[in-house]
Formats: sequence, structure tokens, C-alpha cells
Amino acid sequence: MPQGQQRTGPTIWLLTDDRPGNRTQALGAARALGLPAVEKPLRFRRRKARTVGGLGPTLSTLDDASRAAIAPPYPDLVIAAGGRVAPVAAWLRREAGAAVALIGRRTPEAYADLVVRPGYLVQPPHPKLLQLDLPLTRIDPEALDAARREPDPLAGLRPPRVVLLVGGPTGQHEMTLDQAARMAAEVAAAVDALRGGLAILTSRRTPAGAAERMAAAAPAARVIAWSADAPSPYDACLAQADLLVVTGESESMIAEAVAAGKPLTIYPLAPKAPPLKSRLRAAIARRARSSGPLAALCRKILADGWVSPRRDLDDMHALIVARGWGRLFDGALNRAQPAPHDERRLLAARLRALLERGQAG
Repeated sequence: MPQGQQRTGPTIWLLTDDRPGNRTQALGAARALGLPAVEKPLRFRRRKARTVGGLGPTLSTLDDASRAAIAPPYPDLVIAAGGRVAPVAAWLRREAGAAVALIGRRTPEAYADLVVRPGYLVQPPHPKLLQLDLPLTRIDPEALDAARREPDPLAGLRPPRVVLLVGGPTGQHEMTLDQAARMAAEVAAAVDALRGGLAILTSRRTPAGAAERMAAAAPAARVIAWSADAPSPYDACLAQADLLVVTGESESMIAEAVAAGKPLTIYPLAPKAPPLKSRLRAAIARRARSSGPLAALCRKILADGWVSPRRDLDDMHALIVARGWGRLFDGALNRAQPAPHDERRLLAARLRALLERGQAG
């Protein structure tokens, strides 16, 4: 904390961007810590670097309103998720002496005091790295209790009430309209075998036209299409469902389904052939975990943010199956109650240590 500032308690900032997966991780970290925090939603100029490695600590990527929001009194602790907010957090660390915890894949260790990432990323160990089994999420028992007080989006469906949470294509996975229709038909058949009811909830990433194709392929299903103009019943679906099915490319939705404590089935999407740049990044990440002559250089490239650790979602799925949190779709739905999952205490202890350091600074 800068000299001359008097406070009655710690000040914590959450730096978030417009990506739901990043925001839910920042909120999840704050909920784990259990202390009041001020969210700072950031917006960025159109021009942005492809990597954060060359930026360093800076506010130059922010638009005018967001830059004006980064003003004294500065925080004791910054929790930030995502690569675009990382240079801003690093600036607060350098200029204001704040302790910084960065969350996510595109978060250079050089920018932070603590970096939190899932262990299924292809990454070398680092003294600042805290590896969790799954991404952080804001879904916890309190959030689910609140969601149960909302209107029930599954009202009238026959039990077991099954919700299919649909993501969309990514750099590693594809989802064509034909694939979406086939998925809906296969899941609907599995629900029919249980004599249950199905709701299909799409998301911001779901391709245009997919909701209509899925409705045609699963005519008995209740399709709830994502809309920017309407509140999402997502939390209520997690709270009210008896069984959950989640498309396999969405790390955040899978983690939220695990946090909901419902029987989970993962429906993997078809993989894309990786382009040359992705193969090069994966090779750097693998070499960084080795002991060969280039290992130290590759580790520095990763730590400085020039290359991000590669996702290995097959490892994520295998971990979930091994831990008893869910299983992969094989034509039938998982009905087994999941094993407990809660990594909040581990994270909270590390964040409290950072907070004590930030207040003492």
C-alpha cells in the first residue's frame, strides 16, 4: 500500500474483461477468499497485441474510461483473469505495490506474484504457479441456493430432468450445424431411454442456426437459445437439473457443472487439425518441461508470456473421469452421484498470504 493512505481494511480489485470464462474465474477466486472486492470491468482499444509478452506493465491497451478507473486509492491485492488484463495488473504491481494473482492460460509468471492455472495445461513447474484440478468458477452452494429461488426453466419436464449445455467451436474443436443436430439427437435418445425430459441451453459461442437444427433433431426437447437481450437461466439450469451434459470444449462450463454437484456427462466435440503456429507453441511447451539444451529458453518464453501453455482437454476429461466427477458420453447418460470437489481452501490460503504481503508493502 502506498505511503500516506489510511484504510480500515484490505482493498481488493478484480480486473475482468468481456469473456465470461475469464470473469467467472475472477469471481470464483474472490468468493473463495471471502472478502469484499471491487470489480473493475475493463475495455480495450481495438489495436491489441497477439501476445502479452511484448507489452510489459502498461495501461496503454485500455480505452479512456477504463484507464480513468485505474486510479488511487490503489488496492492491496489484484485478482485478474485473462491475457488482456495481465499488463494492467502488472502495472499495478510495479507502480502501486499491489500483490497480483493472475488466473488463466495467457498469464505470464513474470507479471505476477501468483499464477493460477489448471494442471491439464502443458506447462512446466514454476515457483509462482498454483495448479488446480479445474478452472475456478463462481458456482458454489450459495450461488446454487440463490438460483433455486429464480423461476424454474425446467418446470414441467419429466424427471430425470436433463440439461444439455452447448458451447461452440474453438481453435481446437469444431461444431458444424450437422454436428450440433447429431449431438441433440443422440442426447435426446439417451434421455428417452431414461423416460426423462431434456432442455438444451445454448451459449454465446453456439453457431447461428444451431438452436433451430437441434430443435428439429430433438423435437421433444425444450430449447433455450442464448440471447444478449434476455437474462440467461444458466445458473437456474445448473441448480434445477437432475443430470447435466456439457460439450467437451468448454472448460468453464465443465468446471461449473462439476461445482454444481450433479451427475455429469461430457459430450466431446470433433477436434480440428492444429495449424502450424499451434503445433510450434505446443512443441515449445513440451520442450519447456524437458531437460534438454533448449528447455531453459522455452521455460523463459512461457514465463514471459510470448507463448501460452497449450490446453490438453483430453487430459482434463480423463482427470474428471478418474476423480469420479463425470464420464464421457457413450450413448448413455451418467447417473452416478459425483465425488466431492472443492479447491477453494487451497486457493484462499495462497490469496490470504498475498494479501498480507500487499498490506505490509
